[in-house]
Amino acid sequence: MAQIEEVIKNSKKIIGEKIPCSIEVLTPVHIGSGVKLAKDIDFTYTNDTVTIVPQSELMNYLEQNPDEMQKFIDGGYKLDKLTIGSLGKKYPINGERIFDISEFERNGFGRPYIPGSSIKGGIRTIILKSKFDSLTQHQKDELLKKVTHTKKERASEEALKEIFGDDSNNNLMRALEIFDTEFEDVDLLKVLILSLTNDQGTSFGWKQMSRPPKNVDNPKYATSIFVEALPIGSKGYSSISLSNFLFNNPTAKRELKFSENSLSNINSLISTINNYSIEKLNCEKKFFENHNSSKKLNELIKHIELLIAEHSKLKNDEFIMRLSWGSGWKGMTGDFINDLDKDEKTKWIEFFRKKYQMGKKDFPIFPKTRRIIFEDYKPKYLTGWIKVKLNETIPIAKIKYEKTTETKEVDKNDWAAMLGEKFKVKNSKKK
Repeated sequence: MAQIEEVIKNSKKIIGEKIPCSIEVLTPVHIGSGVKLAKDIDFTYTNDTVTIVPQSELMNYLEQNPDEMQKFIDGGYKLDKLTIGSLGKKYPINGERIFDISEFERNGFGRPYIPGSSIKGGIRTIILKSKFDSLTQHQKDELLKKVTHTKKERASEEALKEIFGDDSNNNLMRALEIFDTEFEDVDLLKVLILSLTNDQGTSFGWKQMSRPPKNVDNPKYATSIFVEALPIGSKGYSSISLSNFLFNNPTAKRELKFSENSLSNINSLISTINNYSIEKLNCEKKFFENHNSSKKLNELIKHIELLIAEHSKLKNDEFIMRLSWGSGWKGMTGDFINDLDKDEKTKWIEFFRKKYQMGKKDFPIFPKTRRIIFEDYKPKYLTGWIKVKLNETIPIAKIKYEKTTETKEVDKNDWAAMLGEKFKVKNSKKK
């Protein structure tokens, strides 16, 4: 038996094994489903609270209350025509005007989750930056010349093929697999857009989406964006798999042309991610310090410093990174052009801005905006930072709790479970 276990252990080293991990939310995270929850259809609000009512819960409520169903129909299918009572989930607000809410991604059981593809996409951006930095200036220019597609959304296709491989079989990211991570619940958060207001980038305002849009000094008069987001401290469990075989097998390396130090082993990957993250945190801290003469950004800067301190305490099996929503152009592209020398950087940024009509035409600084999470009327957090700890599994106590709750009353917010409860499959086996 010991010999078999040793063989399995050695095989895992050669092929690569599935590593359990935890994901902790360091700043609120929003992963959009693409759906905008609408006033009177998906939620109602008063001066003090917002009540979001899932469609599954609403349908169940109407089915059990025929009188309310008729009121709902006669009232033009609006929630405020119902006697909602305890229906839905309530969030406190302070006199905010809310027209829509960006919904968080959910799985088939109605639970919020971070798709593995979201984390993998963030890591791909980091590896892109690492690969770009390793090129000569001539190679960088040749690669940037490949950004030729007429559509902005597909602009980087040819450059990415050059870095990662022509197709799915040869793509470097094939070696990395990250699984989805489920979380307990989301919160409702307010986001404002900070926008620079002078050519030197030394002052800012808050974006008001009027016609035409303008910047205002008082955030009270700016346009608020409301999103469902995982709150700070939320924790989920997942796993990561890195294929050692594809990078260490001579035939695979020769045929697939795999060569990337960052993906050669898990320690290299962690190091690449953490080096990138601390660089970006320091850049963001500097950006906000340059615009903080009024001291209005003190709490935001303080929290960035806490993230930097968290980075300094990371162990060998931990990394922190930022997911895309709210990270802006720099976060989604990796900001690799920023490390070119000044003249080259200016040349290429101006080229892409003109080609894809990005940013304000007569404003020299790009990008000039940041999405900031507000709390108690103050700018408080960046979006999207998470901490991943490898070799951490779901606590036994949590597993036991989930098993004991399986036999309890079905959660009315969980439409899939409610459907299963209503249409239970009968045992067709003859006795």
